This record gives sequence, structure tokens and C-alpha cells, in this order.
Amino acid sequence: MRLRAKTTLLSSLLTVTMLLAALAATSAAIANIERTDDQRLAEIQARDLAQHISDMRSPDPETVTQDTNLIKGTRPNVTSVRIWQLSRGDFVEKAVASGSAPATPIPEDTKDALRRGDINIPSISEHSLYRSFATIFENGRASGAVEIVQRFDSIGTVALRYLKSVIWMFLVAIGLILIGTYFLFRQLELTTKLETEQGILRDRVREATIELQKRNQQLQETNLELWRTNRRMNELGRLAAAGQTAAHFAHEVGTPLNLISGHVQLLKSDLDRDPRDAESRIRTISAQIERIERIVRRMLDKTRFETELAPLDLNSVLRKLCDAMSPALDKRDIRLVETLADTVPLMAGSSDRLQQLFLNLINNSLDAMPGGGEIQIHTKVEGKAGKAQRILVDFIDTGTGMTPEVMSHIFDPLYTTKDRGHGTGLGLVIVSQIVAEHGGRVEVESELGKGTRFRLSFAAIPSDVPMVENHETELELGVR
Repeated sequence: MRLRAKTTLLSSLLTVTMLLAALAATSAAIANIERTDDQRLAEIQARDLAQHISDMRSPDPETVTQDTNLIKGTRPNVTSVRIWQLSRGDFVEKAVASGSAPATPIPEDTKDALRRGDINIPSISEHSLYRSFATIFENGRASGAVEIVQRFDSIGTVALRYLKSVIWMFLVAIGLILIGTYFLFRQLELTTKLETEQGILRDRVREATIELQKRNQQLQETNLELWRTNRRMNELGRLAAAGQTAAHFAHEVGTPLNLISGHVQLLKSDLDRDPRDAESRIRTISAQIERIERIVRRMLDKTRFETELAPLDLNSVLRKLCDAMSPALDKRDIRLVETLADTVPLMAGSSDRLQQLFLNLINNSLDAMPGGGEIQIHTKVEGKAGKAQRILVDFIDTGTGMTPEVMSHIFDPLYTTKDRGHGTGLGLVIVSQIVAEHGGRVEVESELGKGTRFRLSFAAIPSDVPMVENHETELELGVR
């Protein structure tokens, strides 16, 4: 019995020793795990609180104190939660949770890291205490710090707590499993719901995209139909103007013939004065004769061809035209004032048709100033470079002007206020037609006895459109 008792006692002692050793090892492992978890949790809470205070525009001391009390009350081993404010290069206490331990000075290396605004501040371990810090920012600069101090349980305390709660651990484990299962399935449910909503959203976006494509297709078809209708209207307009071809022809040819007549008269005096000046006059006369030939060809083909447009410099067209018109203007005692923009973007146009347009406007002004006067020609650019721009051309005269009644009919075919034999009523009709051919607009302002202003507006070619050299864009007037 003694041996049995001794054996039983020895076995019991051995078992107890092994259990105690296992308990000690387990307690040590649990203590280390808890310490690591508590350290990480304290660091996270410090960073979260610092971020929360940083996001406040003007932190209220009472609100900050409530936040510190809330964190301190979440875990019993948190001994202090303290807010430090950076003032004059040093940290002073601003707020502290109720029941916190007295403040301990912050080490200098930790202060330096906080002043620099470091994100990850090394924590400090002092005996059984662990101090975690996080930087508070204001307007991008470090303005303070959050300090959380917690106490670590010893291995013996953990073991004692483990012995007392060993039975409850199973219940806690079951509870944790239930809670974990609930949150797991809750997360899966939320994920499934989110994926379903994303699928619905993708379907709606796809349906909206398809609908938008259909609308765009309808818009393109509508634009194409409008273009075709506009083209048919232009063709009908040409057919309607076929009956006016004879009068139109006489009006168009008469203008260059008048120029030729003026240059021939000046040619006689140039031959006596300086033959070299006569050469320039001859080139101008030759260019006007060629222009008459082009007018004849265009009048014959008017109902079959559209105006061919090419990039051109409108200022260049106007300068050469003004040089060509100078004899006729001098003869009529009319002063020409040119105010052209320094640079204008290119536009798509026909130099011949634009010359015809400008000549008609100038001739219209000449007829309105039988006793002489002044014609002003201005150009300017509307809009900024790189965006949609328009070129504006103003023709201003000091002639007799027009009444509102006359202005309402000036673009009507065969309407004229001139004496019989001095006007066909087609000059401004041709102006309107040529402006329309170039996709432009024409505006008229006039007051009886004070003159008239015609404003022409043309779209400029965008700067990102590649230019193709076209020698036909030069105005063939022979003037250099």
C-alpha cells in the first residue's frame, strides 16, 4: 500500500507538475500573444484617434476628452489616454481621460519623430507598461500627439485567470464561433448583394450606352438628311436663278471691265512717265481679263457645279483687291482706310468668289457716295486660338445710308433703288449667295444720311487640321 500510495502520489505529483508546466508554458504563450495583440490594438487606437482629431477643423476640448474616456473604457488594462499639444517646440498636456495615471515625460527621440510628423512612431516599453504614440496634424503640419499607455499582465496573472475561467473558455469559444459565423455569413451576404447590385448597374450602363449609340445614330442620320435637304435647296436656288443669268452676267462682267477701263486710262499716263509702272498695270488688266473668262465659264456651269473651297488668307485677298481698286477709288475721290488684323487664321474659300463678293460691296458703297467719301475695311478674329474661331470683315462707308424699309428688301432679287440703267438689283443677292457658299453670315446696319456697315463672318479652319498646299488660293490680280 505504501508503494502504491507512493507510486500514486508520485504519479499525481508528476501529473500535477506536467500540468503546471503545461499551464506555465501555455500561460507564457498566452501572455506573449495578449501582449502582442494589446500592443497592436493600442497603436491602432492611437492612430485612429489622432486621425479623428486631425480631421476636426477646430477640435473641441470637451469632445476630445470624451473620445479619450471612450478609448480608456474599452479595455481595463489601459491606464492612460492623453492628448499632447505641440507648443513652442515642446509637448504640453491638452486633454486626459478620467482616472489616467500621472503623465510621464516623452523621450526626446520620440518628440523628434512626432515633430517631423512621422507616421509610424516607435512604441516604448517600460517594465510592465507599453506607451504608444501617434501624430496629430493640422493643415499638413504636426500639431500634437496621442498617447495610450497600457499595462501588461504577468504570466502568473494570466495563469490564475486561465484556471478560474477554464470552464468558461468553452462557452466563450462557442460564443466566438457563433459571433464569427454570424459575421462571416453576414459578410458573404453583403458581398453577394453588392455583386448583384454591381451586375444590375452594369446592365443599366450597358442599356444606357446602347440607347445613346442609337440616339447618336439617329442624330447622324438626321444631320445627313438635313445636309441633303440643304443641298437640294441650293440646287433649287440655282435653278430659280437660271432666269436671271443674263442680268447676273452683265453685272459681274461690268465690274472687272470698269477696273480695266480705269487701269487703261492710268496706263496712258504711266507710259509717258515711267514704263515700269505700265508693266504692273498690264499685269492687272491681264488678270481682270482672265477673271472675266472665269466668270463666263462659271455662269455657264452655274447649275451644275458647286464652289470649290481651299485654304486661303483673307487679309491677302483684301490687300490685293484694295490695290486693284485704288485707281477707281482715286478717280471717285474716295479714301480707302484698311485696318486689318495682324494675323488671321486660314479659312476655306474661293479667292475668285470672295473677290467678287468684296467688289460688289465696294461698288455698292461707290454708288452711295457720288460726291466722294470714305470706305473702311476692318478684319478681326473672334474666339481664342485652339478653339472655334471666326473671321469678321467690316465694310463701312459714309454714303447716303438706307431706310429700314429699303434694308428689308436689299437681298431680294432685282430689287434696286438706283435709276434705270444704273443697277440690276443683283449685287447684294450675289453677296448673300457667296456668303452662304462659304458657310458665313452677313449683317447690315444702316441709317439714312449716316452711311452703312456690312459685317461678314466666316468660320476659320481649326489649327489642328492639316493644310494642303493649293496654288489656286492666290488672288490672280497681277498686283504685287
